[in-house]
Amino acid sequence: MDILNFISWIKAGNYRATLPTDTASLIPVAAKDPSRDDGYLSLAVNAAPLQSLYDTANVTQVTAISTAVTVNAHNGIITTVSSTLGAGSNAAFTVNNSKVLATSRILLTAEHPGAGLPILITETIVNGSFAIRIYNLGSAAFNNVIKISFIIIN
Repeated sequence: MDILNFISWIKAGNYRATLPTDTASLIPVAAKDPSRDDGYLSLAVNAAPLQSLYDTANVTQVTAISTAVTVNAHNGIITTVSSTLGAGSNAAFTVNNSKVLATSRILLTAEHPGAGLPILITETIVNGSFAIRIYNLGSAAFNNVIKISFIIIN
């Protein structure tokens, strides 16, 4: 099915009422349907939920492991300062982010090539920010930066 047939299909109202027609981010697709004259059933996929995959930004923390950062995107990487947080210790910092809602879910992963074992916890999610607490569960102090990958799901 070509795009002109898809546009005609939309204008004629030949779509299921459950499709999100109030969004500007529809991706037209077609499925093989031998019961139709042209052999295809027109469909649309709402691309809005995929926004978090392509809305990316990165930030590097300065000064201390507890210094707040600002990164306004749905996903990215926060690179911390080179920390010497001791074994069994923890520290927290705030991430200011305009994409965060109080109802957001935030997924975190840590990449740390040095000593220590970083464990990340998301704390205090409010509109516009969230806090990350870093625990060192290793037997040695950190001796390198921690790259924290995040994704915000709204």
